[in-house]
Amino acid sequence: MDASCLDAFVDALIDDLVPVSSEGDVGPVLGRLVDCPRPVVDDEALWGVLAAAVSARNLLDFVIASAVVAAERAGVPGRRHLRTGADLLKLLGMSPGAAARAVRVGRMAPVLPALVSAQRLGGIGIEFADAVGKGVTHIDARTPLSDDDRAAVVRSLMVQTSPAEVAAKARTIGIDRVAALPVEQRAVPVAEDTTLNEMTLVQNAEGRFEATLDLDVTTGEVLCAALDPLCRPVPLPDGSPDPRPINTRRADAIGQVLRTYLSQSRRPMSGGVLPHVTLIRPVAPGVSGEVVDRLGFGGPVSRVTAELIACDATLTSVIVDHSEVPLDVGRAEKLFTPAIRKALAVRDGGCAHPGCGRPVSWCDAHHIQPWSAGGATSVDNGVLLCRLHHSLIHHGGWQVYLGRDRHPWFIPPHTPEEPAPEPLRSHARRTMTDLPTAA
Repeated sequence: MDASCLDAFVDALIDDLVPVSSEGDVGPVLGRLVDCPRPVVDDEALWGVLAAAVSARNLLDFVIASAVVAAERAGVPGRRHLRTGADLLKLLGMSPGAAARAVRVGRMAPVLPALVSAQRLGGIGIEFADAVGKGVTHIDARTPLSDDDRAAVVRSLMVQTSPAEVAAKARTIGIDRVAALPVEQRAVPVAEDTTLNEMTLVQNAEGRFEATLDLDVTTGEVLCAALDPLCRPVPLPDGSPDPRPINTRRADAIGQVLRTYLSQSRRPMSGGVLPHVTLIRPVAPGVSGEVVDRLGFGGPVSRVTAELIACDATLTSVIVDHSEVPLDVGRAEKLFTPAIRKALAVRDGGCAHPGCGRPVSWCDAHHIQPWSAGGATSVDNGVLLCRLHHSLIHHGGWQVYLGRDRHPWFIPPHTPEEPAPEPLRSHARRTMTDLPTAA
């Protein structure tokens, strides 16, 4: 069987899936079965279709994994100006995560013959096969496996019923094998072995990034020490507790660590420049007729999120102070200059959102009137906000304006039908007066 045979199979399947409009219509058997199933009468037929389709899917996944690794061995990616077989699959429309999984399974095939035999029969899905391959790698990294040991481990893992159970069983086997080693062979405890450190980072179908970490105890301790002060609850302006669960606060803290790192000048180069977030904003509409902003790694983002990113990222009157330091660069600069940020730091003292006050180093400089709407880069059009409250301004319905006291004031979210709530003073001004509308 070659590509022409597979093409013929796909064409036949497409023809047999032609939809029918009603139960009485004459049409392809498979098309009628899935579009107009008859209760009870078609039960066995539907069960048979499901079983055959799952086996076919498993077999085709195995073909993809085997063929993509064969393409790598033949040098196909390089001749198409690509790096790996995963890039080939992405070019054909597969998602990055699925492409990487297919390559992993194909590369593990030569050392896992029992697993390959089960895949050739269509009895094992690629997700399960990938979990077994990862489990064997996990154990082998802790205690080297002989061919017989590897075969025994594969048999033990294949009797599990789900990828999650495979992973749990692999961890158990790894722990048991390490515990069975003589003391003199345990040169580095598993918890302290940095060679076992791993991190996965994939973008899911919704465009979000999912990460998993497996760190040695020292690196884990450093991570906990970095996140601990950033995970503290931040009460709401009315004094009620922070509604964010710990997992959300931890994710926000990771974001703050990354932004702090990128704001420093001493960091490794990436492609000849300092690493930074790249927001791509097309001038002309795309195929859909809309101008869609996108990130260099993450892909398309909404216009609101693009404006959030653009607030503290890099564009003709200029106002200077008595020392000739620019405090209002009009629209000549999109970034807030160091001098303007210093002035904002003196005025706001950190995040200006009521009840927050996070330090200046954690804050973005936000244009009160968006730069894209003609707003100037100046002290009177800027406010310091931590990323949590910066997001609330862009996504959460909060509004900010500069009061007559030349300090930021905040308006909580409300519907257009509701009367506007009383504005709240900035964090730096909350204890200076008891008058509710003093501005």
